[in-house]
Amino acid sequence: MGRVRVIEAVKMVMEYTGHRAEIKLCPEMPTGPLNRVADNSLARKLLGWEPQVKFADGLRRTIDWYYATKDRDQVRGSLQHRLTER
Repeated sequence: MGRVRVIEAVKMVMEYTGHRAEIKLCPEMPTGPLNRVADNSLARKLLGWEPQVKFADGLRRTIDWYYATKDRDQVRGSLQHRLTER
């Protein structure tokens, strides 16, 4: 499975949901670890588990599930707050 940068994941979510938001990058702020890549080798070794679904496909399935189990208008109404307010 390939790597997906956080910014790429954000853009995928916005594209698939049709949500528009301004992405503000703050390069002057601390970023933490330079590399945040999941290492599945221990799960493979101990459990025999490996990812079977590409990130983009899993993301689409998750969004589809979310919209199928939630009121779409209610989700849309709270999306701005959920994505930008902290």
